Amino acid sequence: MFAEGEEVLTEFKLEEAFIGYEGIVHGGVLAGILDEVMWWAVAWHTGRASFTTELLVRYRRPALIGHTFRAKGRILRFNQRIVETEGEILDLETGEVCTSGSGRYYLLKGDRNREALLLLDYRACSEEVKRKFLEAKEGND
Repeated sequence: MFAEGEEVLTEFKLEEAFIGYEGIVHGGVLAGILDEVMWWAVAWHTGRASFTTELLVRYRRPALIGHTFRAKGRILRFNQRIVETEGEILDLETGEVCTSGSGRYYLLKGDRNREALLLLDYRACSEEVKRKFLEAKEGND
């Protein structure tokens, strides 16, 4: 995943193990990916971990196995406790949005936030990401 402006993005290609119907990515996998990019949009912009409290997914077109996709998430609004997001998954080979959705995330604070951030694996992250979240782990909520 990477941040670009106000969005968090990732690109991916899925294999046969993720089939729902023949040749089509399972909808639950797409929902999970959408939730993940929206969660990371929250984390990136707030520096805090969160829990998903609501996830609405719209399946617009079949997502074909073997195609390359870009998922992106962004924040719409937030307050001290709840962040509202939106996201989409774009088929890079057809240029069409196959999945879109929105979510609501409950921000963690204090010890719960630090404990959640400790559970993340930072090995494949950029130095910028490591700095941002390691600082939050040390007490900056």
